[in-house]
Amino acid sequence: MLARLHVRNYAIISELDVQFADGLTIITGETGAGKSILIGALSLVLGKRADSSVLYVADDKCVVEAHFDIRSYELQSFFTENDLDYEPLTMLRREINANGKSRAFINDTPVNLNQLRDLASVLIDIHSQHEVLTLKTPEFRARFLDASADGGKQFDRFQRVFTDWSGLKRKVLKMKTDLQNASADEDYLRFQLNELTELNLQEGELTTAQERLTTLENMEEINRSLSQINQGFSGADGALIDLLQSLDAEVRSLARKFPKAKDWSDRLHSNLIDIQDIASELENATGDMNDDPAELLALQERVDEILRLMTKHRKHSETELLAFQQELEEKLSGIGYSDEQLTLLNAELEIKGAQLEEEANTLSQLRKAAAASLAPQICAELHEMGMPDAEMSIEFEKTDIGALGQDTIEMKFTSNKGQSLQDISKVASGGELSRLMLAVKSEIAKTSKLPAIIFDEIDTGVSGDVANKVGYKIKNLSSRMQVLCITHLPQIASKANQHLYVYKEIENGKTITQVRELNKEERIIEVAKMLSNANPTEAALTHAKNMVEETTS
Repeated sequence: MLARLHVRNYAIISELDVQFADGLTIITGETGAGKSILIGALSLVLGKRADSSVLYVADDKCVVEAHFDIRSYELQSFFTENDLDYEPLTMLRREINANGKSRAFINDTPVNLNQLRDLASVLIDIHSQHEVLTLKTPEFRARFLDASADGGKQFDRFQRVFTDWSGLKRKVLKMKTDLQNASADEDYLRFQLNELTELNLQEGELTTAQERLTTLENMEEINRSLSQINQGFSGADGALIDLLQSLDAEVRSLARKFPKAKDWSDRLHSNLIDIQDIASELENATGDMNDDPAELLALQERVDEILRLMTKHRKHSETELLAFQQELEEKLSGIGYSDEQLTLLNAELEIKGAQLEEEANTLSQLRKAAAASLAPQICAELHEMGMPDAEMSIEFEKTDIGALGQDTIEMKFTSNKGQSLQDISKVASGGELSRLMLAVKSEIAKTSKLPAIIFDEIDTGVSGDVANKVGYKIKNLSSRMQVLCITHLPQIASKANQHLYVYKEIENGKTITQVRELNKEERIIEVAKMLSNANPTEAALTHAKNMVEETTS
């Protein structure tokens, strides 16, 4: 059950701390006093999206804490699965900063919003006055039957299989599309690969070929330069080698008489050896430099072909061209491999489809069994709430399997004797829808272990004796779970185990919302005001006293 709600800096709430009792808690107050604001604050800790517009003071953060007594609800597994500390009195907290960013906590441990919502969904249900419209939606009708059948366990199993099946189906469709595209491109891909395969390019080949081509194209000039250099090194007239050898001998002689010259001698002799090696290599190279027109032509054609394919495929180096060739090979081999994959994936999809059909059939059978007993039970509930001629049926039409199963579910209804059943969206008035939703919630409560439910003006469209019957229905529901009910009707307000009064006051020049719990005498006065006006008559007070004491006796 919801034990306590603490709110700070939300809407027109400066700070509130509200304690809640077991059974039926009634919340009343003038229109605009802030009753629904309390529900809005609670919605934050249930995972509702929020921004900085909810802040009472713009530069301060909003904090909402809800404390739940969960000792009787076997929720330890949730805490274990989410690596959270289990506490019998568990706190959910939400903080909204001035910049609009939010943080969520469970027992002071930071969590994400999905974790907060998952826990909140098994702790409390908020029914607003607009939720009656969900009776008309396929999602609510399916969820209602699933919850009544087995608490939604079979639907969870169906959903897991449906998710797997949907994922496999997307993979199959994508692979088919990829294969179609690949097959259409296969001839062109193979032509490109054949060109590169015939080229038989080797890593580093282009650089080597271009260097050799440069040499062959400049052979005459290279030979002329080599001849001149060799003549300078070793020619007859003043050759460099002869001169350096003479200088080397002279410096070595000097070193024997002048020790400082020893370093000069060593360095000169070392350089002389290097120069002699260069001269020898130049002489050998001169003999190797032969003009070869055939080799020149072959190299020109080879380099041109490599550069042509690099330009064609927009590659900047032979490394990139070789990588492109490997990519083509993988694409072409992948076409055959993908055919095998597609066959295997289709087989897997077929197996999963059969499993999905089995789960959908089981789900449909459970829903139909639940519907057979729920329709008369809901009618009985409606008879107790002033609709003696109400009739209802839940009908099924088999459709293609979708996210909700294979059933189109129609809830047909009439409140008038002799009138044919029609879909509730066409025949039910606002007051009838409110009572129908209350009957539905009552049936859900019989099978669910939900600790608490909040009704935000579920009494819309009812009054008089009908309102009294609705009040008793809500009171009976509170024997199975904690019920918080916002109401404007005295017939419902008089049945409270706890009565909270919401009001506004001025503090430091600003309007703020306050909440206080009423004692028995204050409850009688509040109910009397709801019966008459702000200054209730003695008759109204007497009537209110009778109503309150009738419920509490």
